Amino acid sequence: MKNIYVMKLSLCFTAVLLLTSFLPEKAEAKIELIDRVIAVVDSGVIMESELNQRVQDIIGRLRSEGTELPPKDLLVEQVLERLIIEEIQLQIAERAGVKISDAELNRALSMIASNNSMNLEQFKESMDANKDSYNDLRRSVRKELIIQRVQRGKVGANIEISEQEIENFLNSEEGRSKLAEQYNVQQILLSLNSEAPESEVNSTKEKGADIIRRYNEGESFEKLAATYSSDQNALEGGSLGWRKATELPTLFSDVVVKMKVGEASELIRSGAGFHIIRLAEKRGDVVKFEDQTLVRHILVQLSEIRSEKQTKDLMNEIYQKLVDGEDFKQLARQYSEDPGSKMEGGELGWSAPDTFDPAFEEVMNSVDTGEVSRPFQSSFGWHILEVLDRRNEDISDDVRKNRAYSIIFNRKFEQELQRTLIELRSESYVDIKLNS
Repeated sequence: MKNIYVMKLSLCFTAVLLLTSFLPEKAEAKIELIDRVIAVVDSGVIMESELNQRVQDIIGRLRSEGTELPPKDLLVEQVLERLIIEEIQLQIAERAGVKISDAELNRALSMIASNNSMNLEQFKESMDANKDSYNDLRRSVRKELIIQRVQRGKVGANIEISEQEIENFLNSEEGRSKLAEQYNVQQILLSLNSEAPESEVNSTKEKGADIIRRYNEGESFEKLAATYSSDQNALEGGSLGWRKATELPTLFSDVVVKMKVGEASELIRSGAGFHIIRLAEKRGDVVKFEDQTLVRHILVQLSEIRSEKQTKDLMNEIYQKLVDGEDFKQLARQYSEDPGSKMEGGELGWSAPDTFDPAFEEVMNSVDTGEVSRPFQSSFGWHILEVLDRRNEDISDDVRKNRAYSIIFNRKFEQELQRTLIELRSESYVDIKLNS
């Protein structure tokens, strides 16, 4: 049965061109084979022309890189195996209905163009000028995106990463090196002899506590450093300059990594006395600050028993209650139809940009802190919102964890991918006709 199946596929997919020349009566018609099936893979085939083209592309790339070429027969076998694996994944994508939109494809091509310091239109013109096929590139990139999506679906779901793995990576030498931040630290040193009597120690501690209080109440740290610090950098505002955590004294580094920008520490005791350190700035690939908004809302939705006019009338009634001084939290608990925030008085917590529906986001961004909006409509229904507060939050710690997660995920992905591809290959029907 299997032989019949293969014969049918071969007859069905082998492309044969019959060129019959109408020559004199004694001349025979010529038959020219222009392509043939090189491998049957489940319900699909790989053509010899496809294999030859891929081999030539790889040879050209290796030569341009100055890489020594492997033996031709081994190269052909490797390329054919890669094509077989690709065909298996493309068939999985087709059965699953995986599609790549033109918008997604154009974003991928724009990134390729950007890497070549061009926009997409310039990149296309450049390809045309070099007589390269832009349409062929689009087909190739689309195929690659489809395969990536299949791989993510098949492999990604099997990868588990624990919080402990992330912490271990962040605390490792590699993690500290790859995700290193730099800190601009200032200090005030209140010098104290290690053998100073307890009364002097207590007096210095009181002095330090007073300096911290004055800073927190708005006095300049630079002025306080210049006035009270015994450190040699006192007149430079106590600046220690930009340092990685590993370049700071351990006594400082353990504190600095937990501080927010602009924050001053409690008193830190050392053999030299008492230190007050301030984190002036922070920078690095994983350093990120984000504008966040604290907002609450009341949501009322259209329903089978409530028309749009009735909904708008109800929202206007609630709005008037707020204008008259009624409590937002109580009205949210009474009227809001958002189950996630209703019992919290409508509070949605601190949110990052682009968290909410665009219509909601637009109104939220236009309302001043402490102000209540007029009723407005989003895709979820009708809202009234109040902006409670705004802040610029340091989310570097989250970024570091996300970056660590990504590094660990990619390593595990590569390992799991190879195992999965071998498994898919072994489960597929493949008939190679390379030497037939």
